[in-house]
Amino acid sequence: MFEAFTDALGYLTDPITITYIVLGNITGLIFGVLPGLGGAAALAILLPLTYGMDPMVAMFFLAAIMGAVPFGGSISAILLNTPGTAVNAATCLDGHPMAQKGEAKKALEIAATASGLGALFGVFVLILVLPAVRSVILLFGPPEFFILFLFGLATVALASMGSFLKGLIAGGAGILFSLVGYSMVFGDLRFTLGSEHLWDGFSLIPVIVGIFAVSELINYALRGGTIAHGEASISGRSFEGVKEVFRQKKNLLRSSFIGTVIGIIPGIGGAAANFVAYIEAKRRSKHPETFGTGNPEGVVATESANNAKDGGALLPTLGLGIPGSVQMAVLLGALVLHGLTPGPLLVKDHLDIVLALVLGLVVSSLLASTFGLLTAHSLAKITRINVHYIVPVVLSFCFVGAYALRENIWDVLMALVFGFLGYGMIRFDYSKICFVIGFILGVYVERSFHQSLMMSYGSFRIFLERPITLFLLVLFLFVFIFPFVKKKIAVRNNNS
Repeated sequence: MFEAFTDALGYLTDPITITYIVLGNITGLIFGVLPGLGGAAALAILLPLTYGMDPMVAMFFLAAIMGAVPFGGSISAILLNTPGTAVNAATCLDGHPMAQKGEAKKALEIAATASGLGALFGVFVLILVLPAVRSVILLFGPPEFFILFLFGLATVALASMGSFLKGLIAGGAGILFSLVGYSMVFGDLRFTLGSEHLWDGFSLIPVIVGIFAVSELINYALRGGTIAHGEASISGRSFEGVKEVFRQKKNLLRSSFIGTVIGIIPGIGGAAANFVAYIEAKRRSKHPETFGTGNPEGVVATESANNAKDGGALLPTLGLGIPGSVQMAVLLGALVLHGLTPGPLLVKDHLDIVLALVLGLVVSSLLASTFGLLTAHSLAKITRINVHYIVPVVLSFCFVGAYALRENIWDVLMALVFGFLGYGMIRFDYSKICFVIGFILGVYVERSFHQSLMMSYGSFRIFLERPITLFLLVLFLFVFIFPFVKKKIAVRNNNS
């Protein structure tokens, strides 16, 4: 592990890597400020640009984007009462009232400091837990991976917003789309509809760009107007917010712990961590009645939690191949793009890649906190630009990204098609993350299933004879039937 850490640290001192980290920070801040876009869209749009990069440099670049987005979202949440990302929603509750009282600068300093320290806490926990993950790697074979992938998909469907059944449908649709094209198992073409373009299946980049980025742009274009409304001012003494954070050590540590734990649970994401940390801070506060009127405790709680959750979300993503959030699902796609297999083998065979993400996230969060304070007022003005100017610019980047990988106009068309599909999922409340996770994991599910049957000479008993597989299967069945049992109990209680 020390050797892998040294290798990752060596890349961090390279000027090229530092340049990409700075560029990633700027990009993450901008996409964080723009409500509705966030880290998933930023990663999806810029992911094609990493093709051909050294995988280590690419991971530093992507980690820089992820580390900067949460603070970018807090800028518009505090100044304009418009959360840049879902994880900043609870920041509006006390951040914007502080700005209204002329304490915008203090609120931004609190957000910057709490974000950076929360990220350090989450990464620290990740580093402590990773050795334990490596120790169980050799216990996993194809049967365990098969049930694990199914369990992860069911968990994400259960934790995602909206109907559990719709989450499963979206995940199943993603798996079906991943099976289009030539089958390495059966040696035949599937679901190509006679089109030669589909022989290789759907490329990962157009799917991710379309589902996450183009769909949101379509939503903006149809809505019209500006992204945010209202004026904002920045006032207050320098470093007053930094001192405030260190006066609230217990709140900072408690909220960071909440964010890390919730981040580990696949599919829940930072929005839940944000509100749970806020509610817990209010419950333990000596003055709970002041929450919602501009209490700094609320900003410390929410911002430390939403950055700590990234360290937690990396654990299931890197250690088990199960995304802990939407942007982690896109990160899975990045790993696949660079020839890396998500899951326990990644930690075992490519620990330097894992540590590159960890170090990149730490440096990015600290750099974003510093850089964001210096440019907060200017970045906030982006949200006042009419969306009819923003949409064409960002859409052009989407199409360039989709085209760049294979230089095929077909990929641009696919990005647009999946963009409309993603917009339909938004309108009818289907989980986009479940679809993308199903699409990414579909090939691995099929491969693990057939490898398991080959090991058992076609017997399905292999899934019941191995202890870990049996345990995961029980968990999978529990997650699958839990929503229906819960609904039945609720109906019975209402009738009584």
